Amino acid sequence: MSLTRSLLAALVAVALGLIITIPSALARDDYEARNEALDDYEPNLAEGEVMFRQCALCHGQRGQGILGGKYPRIAGLPEYYLMNALRDYQSGARGYDAMLVVGGLKTYDDRDLMDLAGYISELDIELDVPGPEDGSARSGRRLYKYDCKTCHGRQAQGKSRKDSPPLRGQYHEYLMRQIVLFKNDERIHGDDPEDETFDVYEEDELLDILAFVAALDDADDDNDD
Repeated sequence: MSLTRSLLAALVAVALGLIITIPSALARDDYEARNEALDDYEPNLAEGEVMFRQCALCHGQRGQGILGGKYPRIAGLPEYYLMNALRDYQSGARGYDAMLVVGGLKTYDDRDLMDLAGYISELDIELDVPGPEDGSARSGRRLYKYDCKTCHGRQAQGKSRKDSPPLRGQYHEYLMRQIVLFKNDERIHGDDPEDETFDVYEEDELLDILAFVAALDDADDDNDD
């Protein structure tokens, strides 16, 4: 490859990196400003319940998702995380057309999203989620403590100040799919396009982490937010 072509390729790579980085940073700033505008708004759970009927077509009547993780559990997810996720789907930052078409997100404003997120966050279900057969919770505990605890909490309960979701109570197949998306740069992990958290892990190590998360119990909650 000639020097000119090499230089051009490098410039294109840098430009693509900026394209990924800037929208992510701008989106979060925009979300924070929009959240401030909702500070005094109390979610209308009755309206949220009506909107949730569309969500239930895939996620189940109680937001329990589908065993095997084709559709994730959403019941009880925290409002802060749901708001960010819904906005990401709405803007296309997180691509899944069914969320716009079936879920009807395209036409919702921030108050609608707050109503929906408020309703989903109040759904309280008991769900026994099995871990991966090939994973070792004992080995996963050490790995989780090293790389996941800081953002997701000691008991994988999530942290509002990190905008991170709970991991426990979620289907391990769904979590693994998200990890693959992060590794393939199809999703941005931790709002950092340069994040390489998962690149160092082999599949068996990831299964160990997921086995540890699946073994956690809500009764062991340790809110270190």
